[in-house]
Amino acid sequence: MVVVGCLKRLCAAALITGIWLPAFVKPAAIGLAILMSGAVAMHLKIRDSLKKYIPSGILLILSVLTATI
Repeated sequence: MVVVGCLKRLCAAALITGIWLPAFVKPAAIGLAILMSGAVAMHLKIRDSLKKYIPSGILLILSVLTATI
């Protein structure tokens, strides 16, 4: 879990850096989308309630949109 947390922070920092250096945006968004798809999959696997995986689902959708635009 520590590794996943560090990766999320790294992707978030890269997205913020993307304001000034646009080359960072797409890889960071793709990385965050991969992490969030894993989070959604794990929530579904352990059968969490809907409200537990909505935040990661929303972040997954936003990351995919950011990567494609």
